[in-house]
Amino acid sequence: MSLRSSVWVGVALVSLLATRLHAQAATGDSAWAAGEYYRARLAYQKALEDDPRNAQALFRLGILASWDGLLDSSLTLLARARTAEPRDPEIRLHQAKVLSWAGRYGEAVAQYDSLLAEQPDNQEAALGRARTLSWSGRLTEADDSYATMLARDPSNVEALAGRGQVALWSGDRDAAAPWYERALELDPKHVISLIGMAQVRQGQTRPDEATEYINQALALAPTDRDAQRIATEIRALRRVRLDAVLGWSRDSDENILWWQTVGASYIPYPGLRAFSSVGIAEASDPFRHANRFAVEAGAAYGIRQFTATAAIGLRSLSSDTDEDHLPATWRLYGGYRLSRTANVGAGYAHYAFDETALLISQGLMVDELSGDGSVILRPKLSLSGNAAAAFFDDGNRRLSASATLMQGIANNYSAGLYGRLMGYKQDGFGYFTPDLFYVTEARGTYWRAMGLWNVRLAGGLGIQQAGSDASAQFEYNFEARLARQWGAINEVALLGALSNSALSSTTGAFRYYTALLTARIGL
Repeated sequence: MSLRSSVWVGVALVSLLATRLHAQAATGDSAWAAGEYYRARLAYQKALEDDPRNAQALFRLGILASWDGLLDSSLTLLARARTAEPRDPEIRLHQAKVLSWAGRYGEAVAQYDSLLAEQPDNQEAALGRARTLSWSGRLTEADDSYATMLARDPSNVEALAGRGQVALWSGDRDAAAPWYERALELDPKHVISLIGMAQVRQGQTRPDEATEYINQALALAPTDRDAQRIATEIRALRRVRLDAVLGWSRDSDENILWWQTVGASYIPYPGLRAFSSVGIAEASDPFRHANRFAVEAGAAYGIRQFTATAAIGLRSLSSDTDEDHLPATWRLYGGYRLSRTANVGAGYAHYAFDETALLISQGLMVDELSGDGSVILRPKLSLSGNAAAAFFDDGNRRLSASATLMQGIANNYSAGLYGRLMGYKQDGFGYFTPDLFYVTEARGTYWRAMGLWNVRLAGGLGIQQAGSDASAQFEYNFEARLARQWGAINEVALLGALSNSALSSTTGAFRYYTALLTARIGL
């Protein structure tokens, strides 16, 4: 074959290969445009067989993998597409989206920042960045980003819904509602805002209004998983809920307690939840047996940043060593949300100190004033604390305060510090009354959801001192919880705990065991 003939054969082969590659890519593109993603996948896969660097095929296959939840595979394909076309804005945008879906929030934000530095008016990138910030818990930064977008375009429905979502995730339902309402004024069929308003009304215990919003959302997007989940939760909200507890505890002083409690709650009026409970307990120690019967009824009401709870009850305390007692109990609590990340509350309670057989026989009563608060210092880092003053009708007084600092680590872990300080005015009879007690503890938790099952493990190691003249001791506590959930609110759980903390046992015993079986059922 002559040189000229060889050249023409080579040109023909290259032309044939290019035609084939173009045909496969064109088939994939036409199938994609028609929404026939299975055909598109096959065409793009064939295109890659001939040209592994085909950026369009890699990009589209990366998108399909992300839609299927195969996020690692998607990121691998998108990285190959970026290698072939490093400056392509569409590839970079979707890569940032998938990074955020995979929980790699820092990388996603960096990707969005890089794209926005070159294209400041890229609204999709700005929205993606704000959403990623909110998903990562950086709610203040997310809200600022949405606010910047709205300053440029007050009719940006996605940014309006985004500010509503940030407020909702911050726990400020009343602040969320106006943002969602403004979005719906501009677009009555905006599904995210309809779902958001349903969540707002759900949190405000307004099931009728929540149902109206979620039905509209489902009519527009019947397969939306969030809408389906919230619809189920709203139906559960309208039902009477039963809570049952079977508990057992024992300490190294041979104080044993069995108790059973059944409670019910329902919503008689928007924003108002009524509840009641009845319980019995059997207590024993080496010298006596005692019984406790308790009933309680109350209500909780929430409006704007305020929440209030009030309850009144009656206890029947009897033992085989002393006369019976029939004390009344009551409690009040008020909470206020200071901001998206901070809450405070205060309460007063009049209750029976009846956790052991000896205390049940004494009929000792307590009046306690308390205050608490919590604040999110930064994403996944929270600080909470409380302080209380308790006055016993035997003339004793207890002052106490505690604080907890917890930091989320990865997706299923958290670690932090806990400290408690407590002291009694004088010695008491039958209960642990150190003039000074403190405990400092390093804590850790692990939790995981496996389908309908949930497991949680928690533990702490630290130092405690029980009495101003006592020496410090090693302190520990461990807890494990296994739960099976179904429906919107139904759950059965088993919990076990072991501790040597002097606070765990009312008598200050050196070891304390607890086991609980709980059930929550929506009727």
